[in-house]
Amino acid sequence: MSRVFLSGIVLAASLLAAPGRASAQQEGDPSIGVWNPVLAASLERLANESRSWREAVDAVARTGRRAVIVTSDQVKGADAGALAQVEPVSDAAGRVDLVVVMVNLDLMQKLSRLPVTAVDFEDDLDRILAHEVYGHAIPFLLAGHLSGKCADPVAGQSAIASCVIQRENVIRKEMRLGQRLEYGRDSLALARRFER
Repeated sequence: MSRVFLSGIVLAASLLAAPGRASAQQEGDPSIGVWNPVLAASLERLANESRSWREAVDAVARTGRRAVIVTSDQVKGADAGALAQVEPVSDAAGRVDLVVVMVNLDLMQKLSRLPVTAVDFEDDLDRILAHEVYGHAIPFLLAGHLSGKCADPVAGQSAIASCVIQRENVIRKEMRLGQRLEYGRDSLALARRFER
């Protein structure tokens, strides 16, 4: 992780954790902080439509650990070409109490050419948050350590054999968002729209 990106993560986390900031996320859910209304709406859909999501978020809440979800413009040094990134914030011993999830809503809109309220856009955002939060962030938070990493597929590995895609597909199935069989943007509606 670059030093600039790390400083951006720390800045975003400190701003989001500041007293007096009101979360757009449901008041009773201290384990995920989000202030962007588009991201908050996606989290609400995930919580309403996926039992596995609710159970995992409840399990994280019991640990006292949390995730914050930010947009790319809130993180200095974010990769402008990435739809999303996850960064666990760890101490020297590898302990993790906070995971920052960055979503590039601007890039999503550019690629999809859709308003944020379009069904295809919302479905893609739900798929991305299922992957990034349920697939990556929650395993770090439940383990409380970097050893909780649930990795993306490695070169030559079947996507559906990877930890993160298996977890993502649990949520996709519950929400009827189709199963992910490949790694990359091809499983998103925005990829089909971008190719036109």
